[in-house]
Amino acid sequence: MLKIIISAIGGAIVSGVFGVWGQKLKNASSNESVYAEHTDIMWDRLDKITDERDELKEQVIKLNAKIDEQSKIIDQLTRQMSALNSKFQDWEQADEQR
Repeated sequence: MLKIIISAIGGAIVSGVFGVWGQKLKNASSNESVYAEHTDIMWDRLDKITDERDELKEQVIKLNAKIDEQSKIIDQLTRQMSALNSKFQDWEQADEQR
């Protein structure tokens, strides 16, 4: 009787191990087919994202150049305003002395 129970338990364990192993193989092959089906889509998305990134980099470079140019203009205008303010103060002082 003990031999029957041991052989039944042993058979169940062996069947379970092979069942799990077979399921893992089946899942792996089905996952690979899913990945294979969607690989082209993923590469297309990656290409689009890369192109968008490159376009944005170009825009950033152009905007940085404009910022530099406008900063120079602002500096020039600030110097002109200082010079004009200085002249205006000189005129006010000359007018007060009269």
